[in-house]
Order: sequence, then C-alpha cells, then structure tokens
Amino acid sequence: MPIQPQNDAGCGWLNLLGQRQHTPSLQKDTHSKWLIIGAGYSGLATALTLAENQPNDKIILIDANGAGEGASARNSGYLVDTTLNDGHLSDTGLKSYLQKYELNKKAADNLKQMVAKYKIDCDWNECGKFYSSSTFNNEKKLHNFIKLLDHLSLKNQFFNQADLSKQLGTDFYKMAVKTFGGAMLQPAALARGLIDALPQNVSLYENTPVTKIKYGEKHMVYCDHAKITTENLVIAVNGFMPSLKIKNSRAFPLLLTASLTRQLTADEQKHMNNVPEWGVLSANHMGATLRYTSDNRLMIRNTVEVSSSLRLSTNDMQKRKLQHLAGLKVRFPFLAGNIIQHTWSGVTCISANNANIFDEIYKNCWAVGCYNGGGIGLATLFGQEIAYQALNQASPTRQLIDARPKPNWLPPQPFLNWGVSLKLAKDKFYATKEV
Repeated sequence: MPIQPQNDAGCGWLNLLGQRQHTPSLQKDTHSKWLIIGAGYSGLATALTLAENQPNDKIILIDANGAGEGASARNSGYLVDTTLNDGHLSDTGLKSYLQKYELNKKAADNLKQMVAKYKIDCDWNECGKFYSSSTFNNEKKLHNFIKLLDHLSLKNQFFNQADLSKQLGTDFYKMAVKTFGGAMLQPAALARGLIDALPQNVSLYENTPVTKIKYGEKHMVYCDHAKITTENLVIAVNGFMPSLKIKNSRAFPLLLTASLTRQLTADEQKHMNNVPEWGVLSANHMGATLRYTSDNRLMIRNTVEVSSSLRLSTNDMQKRKLQHLAGLKVRFPFLAGNIIQHTWSGVTCISANNANIFDEIYKNCWAVGCYNGGGIGLATLFGQEIAYQALNQASPTRQLIDARPKPNWLPPQPFLNWGVSLKLAKDKFYATKEV
C-alpha cells in the first residue's frame, strides 16, 4: 500500500482562512477522458488548463485529503526567481544558473497573470527577500552572489548589520543581500483561489486516496471505494511520487515543520521598529526561513528531516514547536513563550541535482513534480505545461523546461535514507547559528 498523505490540523495559513467544505469522496466506479491525481498547485493548474482548452471533456481531479491542503498550503509563501541555496545539492556554473533563473522568472510572471485572471486574493506583495547570515562565515558567498546578480543585471542590494536591523527589526543578522524579484504571498489562499476557479467540467473528489494504478491502453486507478478508468492520466503528487513507485530512484521526499505566531501587539511591533512585511532566507543550506507577514505575524521554518511515514506524532510536533520558539526568541528576545499559535508539517520533494520531473512515464500518462523547495511558481507552471503537452499544443515555455537537466539516479534504500540523513546533519552542523 502506498504511504497516504495525512495532513495535520495545525497549518496556520489554512487556519487563518477558516475551514472549507470538502467535496464528497468518490464512491462508485467511473470513466473519464482525463484524470488528475493530486489537487495541489500542479494538479489544479493542469485541471484549469485542460478544462479551458477542452470544455466538453470530462475531467476528474482527486486528492487523498482536502484539495490544496497539502504542500501547496504548507510552504512558506515565497515565489522566487533568484536563488542562493537550491535544495541540498546546488547547480553550478553561470549557464545552468541562468537557465534556472529564466524558468523561475517565467513561472513567477505566469503565476502573477493567473492571480489576476482568476482574481485571487492571496496577499501578494512584491517586497523582495533577504538572503541573510548571522555570522561573517558567509561573507564571501554573499559577495559572490552579488557578482552573479550584477553579471545578469538583476537588481540587488547589500545590507550590513546596522542597516539590516532597520529593515528586519532584529540585530541577529550580520549581513544580507536583498533581491527584488518574485513575491511573498499567502500560500493556502492561492490554492483556494485556484480551487474556486475550477469550471463545471472538472469534477473534484476529495479524501479519495489512490491505492493502486494499472497502466495500459486505458489506465485504471483504484481508490478506497471506487475505480476510475481514464484515457489520459496526470500524476501531480510531488513528494508522494516514490510512494506510488513513480521516479522513486530520482526523487526523494523530506518532511519540514513550521510555526506561525499570533498577531504581534502594538508594543511588540514597536520593538521591531514597526517594520513592514519582509522575508528572510538563510545563506546556509539548513538555516531558518522566516517571514514577517502583512498582518504582523512571524513565521519560522527551521527543521527538515528524513521520515519514512512523512508525518509526525503529537509529541514530536511539540518538540519541533519548541525548536521554532527557540529560533524566534534568539532573534526577538522580547517575545513571550506562548507567542506561537500554529505549528504544522509539510512534505517537499528534492532530487540529487536540483532537477525537476516533467515526463510522460507511460503512453498518455504524465508526471510532474520535484520542485526542490521552490514549488509555488514552478508547480503552477509545470501543471499548465504538462496539460499543453498532453494536448499536443506547442509552447515556447517547453524549451525552458527541456533545457533543464533530468534528475540524477539515487541509490536504493536504506542507503538513500542514510546518505540524505548524513547530508542534512552535516548542513545543520554548519548552520547551527542560523537555526
């Protein structure tokens, strides 16, 4: 049996929106022209694109839990174009970086158009982001990053500790490079907006986990209470691909946790110099990601781990919450011990060489995913583009996707878990002061 997603109830982004009424699960066998497994960013973008191009076709979209409530709602809300730390094994070379930047930029521009088209209110803010370091160990790395950005004529700005403190409301960081592309957004609100945009020819079935897939002239997908026979199948389950025996020697899931505070009081905001919204990404691979939101909350994500079950017990979640609180207190000592209001986990997907998955894996069956921590823009773009490919429609964006490398081979278990765990431990050791 595949490992089934089981989303915890602690996601702050979802809780702030309020509960959405789920559609019923699939209870009887059915047939469709198109079936999409996974109703996250990629699956939703695929469904929207297919529906708008084939308005008379029957399209089924299923999700093991609630639509848009998995990784799409649980990330940190960064829509990135420029990147410093790409997963855990970074691209090298100017040509490779430029290819990735062009794809990320296209993805960001594309999502901006989607948000406008579907009138999605997701707290979109093009405020830039800070690649920051709490030590001087990363000074050379950040200055090399500036040289790269300058070479590509990409706007950036260096901040020393004094100037950075005025931007962030903390003197924890010694230096940072600010880049100005992309956006900050409310990730769950974006997903919900895409769900609301689904047209009538898309049938959404939630809480409908897949137990088995049989590929053939017509693909048969077995769920808990029904079987779906489909002519065309798109699999958009990202970190759960290996669980379905899809690209399991090319993609690897990781489990992350994050916390979101209550709204800061006026006095607490004053301690932070009443700064506006910001986002901080660490100059270290395993350093903490932080956000200060437009409604005056702090978000922190500072754990990542290998997990065979891809979920945490209540006790383990509480331990991660304490790690989040420690990360907040070292940066903002004035915060109370009960400041955290929401804590949750989520699954991301990485490859050995920071490559993505965009493939026809069987005749009339496609898989997309493995976004290496940069999934908001790429996930929606890949969802659109896999739909165009399935429809045999030409797209200039396909050239950008095809130019990227394919994921490298990964060793079998248990060696893969051992190797990734060792790499994470090493990165965490070097990033101790950044967590």
